[in-house]
Amino acid sequence: MLLGYKIAAVCIAKPYEDVLREFLQSFSDLLRPHRWRIFLYTPGSDLFWNTKSDQGERFVFDLIQPEVTDAIIILEDTIKNNDCMESLCSFAFQHHIPAIVINGKREHCCNINFDFSRGFAEVVRHLITVHHITDFHMMAGIKDNEFSDERIAVMRQVLEKYQLTLDENHISYGDFWAVPAKEATEKLIRENRIPKAIVCANDTMAISVCTTLAQHHIRVPQDVIVTGFDGIDSIYYSLPKITSCKCDYTELGKETASLLLNYEKGSPLPEHVTLIPKPVLLESCGCRQIQLNDTVDFINNLNDSLTRFQREGEDLNEISARIQSSESIEEVAQQLTDTRLFYNMSCLLKTECIDASLDPMQIHSGTPFGEELYILADTDMPWPPEQLMIPFREMIPRIKLMLDSGIPLLFTALHAVEIPMGYLCFHFWDFGKQNYMKINQTAMMLNSALSGFRNSRYQKHLQSKLEEIYQFDALTGLYSRKAFYLRYQHMLETRRFDALTLILCDLDGLKYINDTFSHTEGDNAIAVSARALKNACQNGMCCRYGGDELIGILMMDCDPVQIKTEIQAYLNEYNQHSGKPYQVSASVGIYTSSDEDLKTMFEKADALMYEEKKQKPNRRK
Repeated sequence: MLLGYKIAAVCIAKPYEDVLREFLQSFSDLLRPHRWRIFLYTPGSDLFWNTKSDQGERFVFDLIQPEVTDAIIILEDTIKNNDCMESLCSFAFQHHIPAIVINGKREHCCNINFDFSRGFAEVVRHLITVHHITDFHMMAGIKDNEFSDERIAVMRQVLEKYQLTLDENHISYGDFWAVPAKEATEKLIRENRIPKAIVCANDTMAISVCTTLAQHHIRVPQDVIVTGFDGIDSIYYSLPKITSCKCDYTELGKETASLLLNYEKGSPLPEHVTLIPKPVLLESCGCRQIQLNDTVDFINNLNDSLTRFQREGEDLNEISARIQSSESIEEVAQQLTDTRLFYNMSCLLKTECIDASLDPMQIHSGTPFGEELYILADTDMPWPPEQLMIPFREMIPRIKLMLDSGIPLLFTALHAVEIPMGYLCFHFWDFGKQNYMKINQTAMMLNSALSGFRNSRYQKHLQSKLEEIYQFDALTGLYSRKAFYLRYQHMLETRRFDALTLILCDLDGLKYINDTFSHTEGDNAIAVSARALKNACQNGMCCRYGGDELIGILMMDCDPVQIKTEIQAYLNEYNQHSGKPYQVSASVGIYTSSDEDLKTMFEKADALMYEEKKQKPNRRK
């Protein structure tokens, strides 16, 4: 349970399809009064091809938290990946969560299936007993396909009971699609083999067959009867309206909800439940002429939906480009404030997605989504959230309010190929198709946009690191010689000053330290003298000119004695406490000028430095 509500996790692909939305609505409506809430987990595709992108989409199922999930419902015919199905069923079994599989057969689960064979048989039997058809042709699906072969076998069984036969000459293959079905029908017409009834394995082929026959002035149903199967919405808008057989997904939703409610009361879930598809007897078999829907309105609404989908796609492409060129995560968030495109939606990102220093092609957390999530967008809030981070266990902002509302929450993963980036949660107030079509549309845009944003920021981070390596000496932290010259030139062009002071600092006895105590100690002595110079030139810039030669430059007239005193004081302090078997000492030359170039100043400072070095007694070179 979660905050006093029981959670049913529904695993489903393509929830925008009409029959699936019918299932979801009836399932949700029956459970809601009993304090059940629906969490939908949907990948962007049916996962059939098992591509790298499919692997990324599967991360959505990692959002299912066993400690708050009271039941798992899996629509297997929408998720066409056996490994994924086995993983989900195993997850439910391991965590002792009751699981219901729809249109599948899985161990340790309650399996609800439509008996497609019985439904298909009813359509064929109707043609024989009511319309007295004896001359049949079968428009099958894909040759050697399991579902197509099953319907051929069912049709033969029904015909045999009435002493009729269906041989191979009476079977065509329309591949479950319109164009192959049209071609197969054209072939029948050319060969003058039009039967009294063409029984199609699905509605799409049946509509195509009717259209093709009409083009050749062959009337349906007067000259030939045509039937389909599936009961898709289009059968009510075709000419003529197609006799078919429909799986009642509204009834499926009610049956699934009833099973959960009975389980809650103590009744065990049955291993198998069977529902029978219902024949839909319409004009193409000559049963009845009805005016179920206005075809003009249907086409207008379809055109409006397509136009809106295309327009929003163009707008999303523009937003994607802006996100990819954004400089900060705050700028990205600003792009998701357009309420025309983004509504009833929360967008949560893994914390590593907002860290520009992390490689976007690596997973940096121990779990797919980490322990905390960054709230990139919460579209229903008119102001930014007070806290931008929430624990993973809370799922989304305002979770209690969402649960109290009774709205189903729909989750889909955001990913860069195989790398999870976060997820979207939609909480639509109705089951309208246009809303559900936005899920994939929005997720695909954000997958691309956020991947581009992360890659761009990481490239800039690497470039910055390279520039840092190029600009600064690794041992001393001072500017490299080339970077020093570039910054010096920029300083001359952009800043005004009356005089420049150049400080040349050279370590004493480096060879002795290297030969006696190791080069590591020699490097240490160079680094100490660099820190001493930097300490004395806090308002200037310093450079490791080469070896143990260090340069400092100040944009002012300075007291050479004071600078040397500060350098020597730093070294004395170090020598007193370092515990090293050697003393760090440096010779310093300082020259100030208002009109000489850097080369001349360097030569004069170098001469002053060597003059000081010569005067040091017992120096080791």
